[in-house]
Amino acid sequence: MYQMIKEGYTIKIKLPAEYGYEGYSVKCTYKYKKAKEKYLLALWLIRDDVEEDFRIDAQEIDAQLIPGTRETIENNILRIIRQASETSYFDRYIKRFEYTCKCFERGNELFEQERLAERNEPAAQEYPAEKENMQDNRQESEVADHQ
Repeated sequence: MYQMIKEGYTIKIKLPAEYGYEGYSVKCTYKYKKAKEKYLLALWLIRDDVEEDFRIDAQEIDAQLIPGTRETIENNILRIIRQASETSYFDRYIKRFEYTCKCFERGNELFEQERLAERNEPAAQEYPAEKENMQDNRQESEVADHQ
């Protein structure tokens, strides 16, 4: 039997370009904690052109318990995000996010080069003359194209 577990509610807030956050949003997940009589708020940094989430509170920031009611909670969250934007709070997370993306891209390039080298090495070793002929033909074709 399937059991549904409610994990809270989520809103997404686009960060303002005037603070240098163009192309970034914050996904805010909030869940009411009855025993604390507050909402537990978790923040996720999102680069709008990447489909992966980068959880902020997993990066040395604790989730926050914030006051509010069903009617006021979203405005309270918006105030927190506005204050964080105005005080450059997201800067280090955006830098870390961009660094992580660059590491992935460079690592991916390295793996692709290795994969292609592994695939092409046997052919190059078995038929070195054929490889040279292909390069000569390509050069001749380029010369003909320019004439």
